[in-house]
Amino acid sequence: MREPGSAERTRKLLIHSRLRQIITHAREEAVTMPRIPSERWEEIALSFFLFVCFLLAFFKDLFPFLEKGLTAAMFAAVFFVLKQIRDLRIAVQETKPTQLFFATNEEFYDSAREAVHRGTQEVRVTYFRDVPASDLSSEESHRYFDEVVDFARRKGTVRRIVGIANDAMAEWCATQLPLVRHNPRYHVRIIDTTNQVVEPMNICLIDNDIIYMAFSGPTDQQLGGMRVDGPELARFHQNRFDQLWGQGTDLEDFIAMRTAATGVPPS
Repeated sequence: MREPGSAERTRKLLIHSRLRQIITHAREEAVTMPRIPSERWEEIALSFFLFVCFLLAFFKDLFPFLEKGLTAAMFAAVFFVLKQIRDLRIAVQETKPTQLFFATNEEFYDSAREAVHRGTQEVRVTYFRDVPASDLSSEESHRYFDEVVDFARRKGTVRRIVGIANDAMAEWCATQLPLVRHNPRYHVRIIDTTNQVVEPMNICLIDNDIIYMAFSGPTDQQLGGMRVDGPELARFHQNRFDQLWGQGTDLEDFIAMRTAATGVPPS
């Protein structure tokens, strides 16, 4: 028997979760929505009104009734000048990376999942943890990781780097082997962080301009992060990812070497 009010609490939680998704999606659309610069006709109109202002100013002493026309033409010219200044300001703003911050695990993974779903070519992911993902992880994180694998099934390439800091993470990697074998566009490489120093940054690079960076909290399930859009910054992280990728060991080779060393095949 359900506790009194449990259905109402569940309904409120579902509404709150849906509202959070809508707000996050709206914020991302605002970030990624392209703006339209001044059209060619606006530049022609500005030139026309400036020319009219010149003619009216030149002849107004001969024809006083042109004074009112001069005022109107000047207002029109000022309007187009201000429009040009506004578009220039927007263009300058768009050259800077845009940022979104996520305070919770749920917000971060929900946004990242949507971005992966809209990706078109390649997703690069790093995964550095001291403990494997568990059934206690949030629903949003499970849906995000499922979306990453599904991206490779549907349309693009996924390259995933996993950092191994202990036996628990090494055993968890074995669970990825069937996914790799059954999906030729899903690739996993392993970096043994016990033998080399690697900055443990968890990052997701989508195509050539979207970056998600995750930052861990004081517990395993506390996580926040940020999204940055910008091709120049994305290129920097892509180069770093490719360097780590070159240092990594293919998942199948890693498991084969581990099995040979321990005598215990992956479960």
